[in-house]
Amino acid sequence: MKKLLLLFALVQLYACGSSKNETEAEYSTELKELKKITLPIDERTYFLSKSIFQFEEDGKEYLHFENSQKGMYEIVTFDLEKQVLASRISLNKEGPNGLPALNGSRPMVDNPQLFILSQNDIGKLTLIDNKGNLLKNYDIRTPSGHFNALSLNSHFYSPSFVKDSILYLGQHIQKPNMRRDEWKELPMFFSIDLRNGKYESSQIPHPSIFQNDCRNILGGHRFCYDYNYTNERLVCSFILYDSIMVSDDLKNVKWYYAKSRYLKQMTPRLISADGDMKSLTEYAEMPKYSHILYDKYRDIYYRFALMPYQLKANETPYNTLGAEEFSVIILDKDFRIIGETKFPGNKYFYKMSFVGRDGLYISENNLANPDFDEDKLVFACFKLEDLKDKE
Repeated sequence: MKKLLLLFALVQLYACGSSKNETEAEYSTELKELKKITLPIDERTYFLSKSIFQFEEDGKEYLHFENSQKGMYEIVTFDLEKQVLASRISLNKEGPNGLPALNGSRPMVDNPQLFILSQNDIGKLTLIDNKGNLLKNYDIRTPSGHFNALSLNSHFYSPSFVKDSILYLGQHIQKPNMRRDEWKELPMFFSIDLRNGKYESSQIPHPSIFQNDCRNILGGHRFCYDYNYTNERLVCSFILYDSIMVSDDLKNVKWYYAKSRYLKQMTPRLISADGDMKSLTEYAEMPKYSHILYDKYRDIYYRFALMPYQLKANETPYNTLGAEEFSVIILDKDFRIIGETKFPGNKYFYKMSFVGRDGLYISENNLANPDFDEDKLVFACFKLEDLKDKE
């Protein structure tokens, strides 16, 4: 009897210890607010952008801000140190420099005076200069003739990257109905040779993590990614998978467990829309992973995890300014979790985040924020804080 009681006590102790490791893991670091920056905007600039990217030029730090909503059509650049408008590029929808279907943009990594823009609806990638002059169009149709559904934005972090003059972009699935055995045949990325426009599919197929067939796919398969130029390392975060995928050669992959301590274990699955609001609502409310950002200044990674959320009576699944809580998982250069910080949903807007010299910047332009002001862009800058220093 005593042995049974001892065994029961040990089981209980182990269970309690496991629970603590999952929800109260003793990490070594966390994110703490360092400062705020405020960027002034006028009536010509909408406070929401789906493409914001930090870059450096001549020793200065800037923010690329695509201003293409609410009837606006331009690229705005802010000086992050002075917190002022640095430049504007007016874009045209028609004429010799016409861009009729802008859907994401960013400055080129090796030359910030040039910009790559995506035009999904007409199947083109476009290169322009800092005056808005069209330099070159690249055809992004698949070999079968269909337009490639690419994503080049920071809202759902998919920034593109360049290696040996070849630009790589993540691609969406090319058909709505997928069987389990078809994923290994579908490339996650495609590439365009910027010298000659040659189109190719990548050698990294979608992983076979989905155990269900699906028609009219709404979600589950999507992923965010970032590229570590120092180590030539691609890192991908699937929205419904606890592990992240890493490739050092754009061919072979490794997986690293990077689960949020605030979420239950994820089972990868595909979600079918089937045209009904119920599926859209389920997708909007479910917990999921989002951005993964590489911090080249500190050689670490940030993975965003979205908490379960219930739409309010006045909200729809199409809302672009959600108020869900989220956390940021901090991973070291070897993809070990060293910290995780949770953020309230009524203050920050995680979809507008970027890495800068001083830390991780997260927008406070959230409609649920009591201090929200549509006449300015406000970003809180978070730095790493060693938890041992607090003791």
